Amino acid sequence: MSDNYQRIEALAAVIRESKGANQELLIEWLKRGLMEATEKEFGSPQNIRITWDQKNDDVIIVALMEVVREIEPAWSHLQITRRKARKYNPEADYGDEVGIPIDFDDFGRSAINVFRHEFHTLERSAERDKVYDEYSGRIGQLIPRCVVQQVYRNRVNVRIAGQIDAVIPPEERARGERFEHGDTVLPVLVEVLSPESTDPQLVLSRANPLLVKRLFEREAPEIDEGVVQIKAIAREAGVRTKIAVTSNDIRVDAVGTFVGMKGMRVQSVMRELNGERIDIIPWTIDRKLLVTSALLPATVLKVTMDTRINHETGEEETVMIATVPDDEIGRAKGKGGHNVRLAGKLIGYRIEIEEKSLWEERKRWEDMLRVDISEFESVNSQLAERLTRAGFDSADTLIDCSMDRLLNVQGVGPVKIKKLLKEASEQIERRIKTVELKKEETRKAALENEATDEPSVEDDEVSDE
Repeated sequence: MSDNYQRIEALAAVIRESKGANQELLIEWLKRGLMEATEKEFGSPQNIRITWDQKNDDVIIVALMEVVREIEPAWSHLQITRRKARKYNPEADYGDEVGIPIDFDDFGRSAINVFRHEFHTLERSAERDKVYDEYSGRIGQLIPRCVVQQVYRNRVNVRIAGQIDAVIPPEERARGERFEHGDTVLPVLVEVLSPESTDPQLVLSRANPLLVKRLFEREAPEIDEGVVQIKAIAREAGVRTKIAVTSNDIRVDAVGTFVGMKGMRVQSVMRELNGERIDIIPWTIDRKLLVTSALLPATVLKVTMDTRINHETGEEETVMIATVPDDEIGRAKGKGGHNVRLAGKLIGYRIEIEEKSLWEERKRWEDMLRVDISEFESVNSQLAERLTRAGFDSADTLIDCSMDRLLNVQGVGPVKIKKLLKEASEQIERRIKTVELKKEETRKAALENEATDEPSVEDDEVSDE
C-alpha cells in the first residue's frame, strides 16, 4: 500500500471519528475529492462508487469501468478488458460495468494534492455549517471555555472548547484588558458570520453591555425567576457601568439583590470585568429623580428639563440640567466626563452639569426680569388679587395666556385685556433694557476689579557699566 493511500485513509478515519461526520457526508466528500483528483490525472473524472462496509467499519472505493474488446488510450481510466475484468467479476462480459478498486499508486502527486485540498474544503464547509446552525440562536449569550490563541493588532483570536475558532475585534475589547496566549476569557456572542465567510465565524465581545447583564444573571437567580430585573444599562467598558434595577416584589430590595450579601455578587462581576466599577441604582419613571441617582456619588441639588436645538444634528432634543455644589462639579462629571455621559445614556437624555453658584447667578437675573402684576399702572389692588388667584401674577403669565382664560377673571373684558397685554409687553421690554444695563455695569466692574488686583510691572532701566 502506498504512502499516499495510507495518508488519505488516515485522513478519512480522523474526520470520521473526531469530526463527527456521518456516513452519507463522508462518502460525499470522498467521492467529490476523488472525482477532482481523477479529472486532474486523466483529463476527465472517473465514475466513482463509494460504499461503507458496516461490518468492518471501512470505506470501499471503486472505479466503475466498462468492459470492452480494445481499450482506447484516451479512455483507459474508464475502460477495461474482459480478461482483467473477470479477475474482479468472473461473469463480466462486454458492455458490462465492473467495479475496480482504486489504486492510489496510479495517481500522481498533484492529483493526490487536489484530492486532499477538495477533501479539506468540504470538511471545513461542513464544519462552518454546523457552527452556524449551533450558534446562530445563541447571540447575546455567554460563551464559556474560550482560550486565547493569538493577539494581533488588538485583535484577539480565541478557540472555544478547543475546536471552534472565534475572534474578539479591537472595538469589542474592554479598555485596559491585556491578553496572552493560553489565557481563558469569558465573552458574550454578538455576531455569527455566514458559512461562506473566510473569517472566524463567531464574533465575541468583552465590551458589550450585555456581558454585564449576563454576568449578573449568572450570580442572581432572582433575575431568571422574574423577581428583579435590569431596566436600563450603560457602559464604558473597562471604566464604569451603571445599571438601573427594579423589583417586581415589594418584599424584595432590587439593589440589595444585585449587590448581594456583603457585596459578594457585584464584586464577583467586577472581578470578571477586571475591576470595572459598577453603580447600581433603583429604577424610577421619574426622570428627574433618576438623574439624581444616576449622578451618584455627586449631590444633585436641582434638576430641570429644557428643550434645545442640537447644533450637530440640527434636531430638537431634551436636555436635563443638574445643579450640583461647586466643589462637587468634578465628581458629577467624572474623569474625562464618563460619569455624566453614562448617566445620560442610562436615562436616555443628555445631561448638563451646572454649578450652584452659576445657577444662583442665573436665577438672580431671571428674578430681576420678572415684572409683578402689582407693578402694572392699569391694575388696582383688587384686580391684582383676582388676577393672581387666577394664575396671572406677572407680565410673562399674561403674555403666554389665552384670551378665554383672561375673560374668566371678574372685571376683565376685551378692552381691559387689550390694555393689559399692551402694558405687559411694554413692561417686559423696559425691564429687559434695565437688566441688560445692570449686566453691563456688573461686567465692567468685574473687569476693573481684575485690573486692580493684577500686580503692577515697572520696567527697570538697566545700564551697562
